[in-house]
Amino acid sequence: MNAEKVDFLVVGSGLAGLSFALRAADHGQVVVLTKAQMSDSNTSYAQGGIAAAVGEADSWELHEEDTLIAGAGLCDHAAVRFLVQRAPGAIQWLVDLGTRFDMASGGDLALGREGGHSRNRIIHHLDKTGWEVERAMLQAVEGHKNIRIYEHSFVTSLLTANGRCVGAEAMVGDLGLRQFIAKATMLATGGCGRVYQHTTNPPVATGDGLGLAHAVNAKIANMEFMQFHPTTLYHPQMRSFLISEAVRGAGATLRNHLGRRFMYDYDPRLELAPRDVVARAIDAEMKKLGTWCVYLDVTHLPAHQIKEEFPTIYERLASIGLEIEKDWIPVVPAQHYSCGGVVTDLEGRTSLPGLYAAGEVASTGVHGANRLASNSLLEAIVFSTSASEACINEPEPETDGKPQPWKCIPEAESIRIRGALQRTMTANAGIVRRTADMAKALENVQGLIEEYDQQKKAPFSQHPLETHNLLITALYVVQGALNRRANVGLHYNLDLISASSPRIAGRKPLGASRRTAGSSPTRKRPRPLA
Repeated sequence: MNAEKVDFLVVGSGLAGLSFALRAADHGQVVVLTKAQMSDSNTSYAQGGIAAAVGEADSWELHEEDTLIAGAGLCDHAAVRFLVQRAPGAIQWLVDLGTRFDMASGGDLALGREGGHSRNRIIHHLDKTGWEVERAMLQAVEGHKNIRIYEHSFVTSLLTANGRCVGAEAMVGDLGLRQFIAKATMLATGGCGRVYQHTTNPPVATGDGLGLAHAVNAKIANMEFMQFHPTTLYHPQMRSFLISEAVRGAGATLRNHLGRRFMYDYDPRLELAPRDVVARAIDAEMKKLGTWCVYLDVTHLPAHQIKEEFPTIYERLASIGLEIEKDWIPVVPAQHYSCGGVVTDLEGRTSLPGLYAAGEVASTGVHGANRLASNSLLEAIVFSTSASEACINEPEPETDGKPQPWKCIPEAESIRIRGALQRTMTANAGIVRRTADMAKALENVQGLIEEYDQQKKAPFSQHPLETHNLLITALYVVQGALNRRANVGLHYNLDLISASSPRIAGRKPLGASRRTAGSSPTRKRPRPLA
């Protein structure tokens, strides 16, 4: 077995992984392993922006309060304060790297607003902030003498020795199976959206870090808190294309197929309520009226504003014949973000010495039961930075590590099993849940895992190993949901509804919500879908 020794090993090439690599490279040699191309990550897909209290009327205390409210009482207060106090410094670091954020006329950063925020504090680059951040990061990483990058490298297992993680084993492009020995290994593998049928995540989001961490018994928690973005495009030609939260922040309204602005029935914050509330409201409205989608209406906004602030969204929708200055946008919720993950402390350490985690794969405690919009990119920078400072004190590995055993199933079987998994998770463990449905999902997932284990005879293939990671991910989601005995944040079990439930999408309108203003359409009705 070919083994390469390095100071720091990074698994994943999103913002968390690259931030860690750049910082750690000041203290030693870094290898970055990514299973596709460097730019294939959730970071590149992030439209809205990065939250930071940099405005004159803002403060880290207000940012902290908004984050805690969104997290529905389950945030780690120390982690939230750690995050928000370091937010301005994180933005400055990105600017220093060459990130081109939008500027206001006075020369300050232009600040947008999204759901759950009490102030304008979203720093952005048009409607493709993630793409711009990733561009600047890649440019910095590719020019660094202490960083080596291996694309198309799939990590098959973590290496352990004497109770520590000492690196990873990976199938590296045309080089075959190789081992990388390191004193610190950073898991930055991103999300797990492909466990559902509909997700805003890219194809690479298959829960790989969760599967790797599970195999070495690293602690994983809170996976039941699965965030569904309220507004993704409903259209056969561009399924799950995300319509940024910032569009609602700019004044877009939600209407049902009758033209009624229905958020008055669900929450006094209307379209700027937290994502879990808006997603459940849309889900309830579709079920109540028996429709496949609802509509996002921006026709009352100036056309030049839409084109200037959201050029990517405008152009993508125009390519399928939607003129959003005239037409309503058909939208549905889709899986977007996992608030749980591999448990870490404030310095990114997991429960296994030598193993760190940051970004969406990690559970830092910041998000609690629901992530506040635009805190994800911020979290990736802040905690990968603290991890890069802590890991320099890790000891050199005393011996090469031992990989966990792995086997593949035939790819045809992998495709079948993955499809069955996605169907059961979408039907039984989505936005709104029931105990019996989740029990059925658990039984189905366990059965699929047994099927997988009985057929592990094929040579290496990436798809089957990804499918195994998705099965492990699903197990944590469903078990966590069944064990969660109260409705909180993103976990919403209809069987647990009580009179004390603070926000219930689909309930009868509250007294303050009986308003009918804005309930009648004043613009062009939606076109039938092609």
